[in-house]
Amino acid sequence: MQPSHTNHPDKFVVAFYLVFTVIAFSSIEIMVNPVRNDIAPLLMNFWRFLIATLILLPTLLWTSRDKIRRLRREDMRDLIILGSMNIILTMGAHAMCIKYARASTAAILISANPLATNFFAWLLLKEEMTFKRIFALLLGFAGIVLLTYKADAAMDTPYGMVAGVIAMAGFGLFTVLSKRLVQKHGGLMVMVLSCLPALVLYLPVLYFADAGFWPPAHTWPNVLGVGIIGTGLGYLTFLKSLEFLSAGRCSYLFFFKPPVAMFFAWLLLGEQISLSAFLGTMLIMTGILTEIKRAGQKAQSV
Repeated sequence: MQPSHTNHPDKFVVAFYLVFTVIAFSSIEIMVNPVRNDIAPLLMNFWRFLIATLILLPTLLWTSRDKIRRLRREDMRDLIILGSMNIILTMGAHAMCIKYARASTAAILISANPLATNFFAWLLLKEEMTFKRIFALLLGFAGIVLLTYKADAAMDTPYGMVAGVIAMAGFGLFTVLSKRLVQKHGGLMVMVLSCLPALVLYLPVLYFADAGFWPPAHTWPNVLGVGIIGTGLGYLTFLKSLEFLSAGRCSYLFFFKPPVAMFFAWLLLGEQISLSAFLGTMLIMTGILTEIKRAGQKAQSV
């Protein structure tokens, strides 16, 4: 039985989880971008999740050894599937997007995942799909179309844009599928035990892709930063948020990622914000804001 505070979390604690998640996830593209041509995308993806898992593993073993022993075969199967889908497919595509598109573009595309999250929540969890919800999804989709169609061909390649859309859809599905497992096992256990077997399965991918295994020495500050902050702590606070909020509502935190990531890219990388990127971002954010307002009105009427 869950302790009582789990059902009635401190609002400030949940707010901290959400704010930290936005900052951590917004930093991923910024930390990877400076070395994206010096390390294979798949290798960067592998190491950031390996570092994240290793820094969280001691805490899990210290606090949850009894829970780990009680895991059933079905539980491990679900965790392996979830981790493999996220690390190998979704974040593998996101790593390709970072390499073959601008950091701000990659951030905007992955931040549109609430559109996919709400679609999969309707499809798999049978959540209600109202007219306002459909309108919000269409606005967001229009933003993605504008962003991709008017992309800077010199920096936002078609390969990078397609990879970004795949990552966006994959993370939406990951969020929906994570909800049940997080409620059952807790965010820390889901993060670590879904990543460990997936990383083992990742090794043949690195071998056949000829991506190498050891990052170049000068990339280690970036690898450690994105592994510890952007991945380890960022995923942990995101999954902790899922313990208290629905998959759809939790995904709305990504509404804040485009302006944060675009500001970081402008401040730290000197990237210029194009008119098409700005307009596409505004459409995506408007769509998600519309859904937030709808969800709030529904909650007040209950």
